[in-house]
Amino acid sequence: MGKNRKPSSVDFGIRVGAVVARDGALLLVRHQKPDRDPYWVLPGGRLEPGESIPACAEREVREETGLSARFSGVLYVSEFLRDGRHTVDITVRMTPEGDGEAVLGSDPEIAPGSKPTLIELRWAAADELESLELLPVPIKGRLLEDAPGGWPANRTYLEGDGD
Repeated sequence: MGKNRKPSSVDFGIRVGAVVARDGALLLVRHQKPDRDPYWVLPGGRLEPGESIPACAEREVREETGLSARFSGVLYVSEFLRDGRHTVDITVRMTPEGDGEAVLGSDPEIAPGSKPTLIELRWAAADELESLELLPVPIKGRLLEDAPGGWPANRTYLEGDGD
């Protein structure tokens, strides 16, 4: 921390969301959290300390959908500041490997015996995205914009060692 910086009470995190497409449809997971209406998101979750973005995306896709997928590039980087939270959201493109079928996984952060937060999994065609409660809204907008091109990754990802 710099000399003049004070500790922050803001919850800061980096979330990695994965675009996994098949035959023009996106793989989505539906969450149900306490005191919230259900909503759809791309498979993904919080980047863990020491974990690379590609490794996080691979782990999250596997945990939430049972699929093995390979990192193909970065699509979008966005930022959300509200309600005491600051989230950097990195949306990546993942290419499924093998011929496995997606199955609803689980969130390992939920205590055993607790009600699951992941409640549904589906492949949504591009024309269905508009009618879904897909969050975050700015990502939904970009996904709709980029649907005709099949969500191509721009391959922008520079892995470094901090030097």
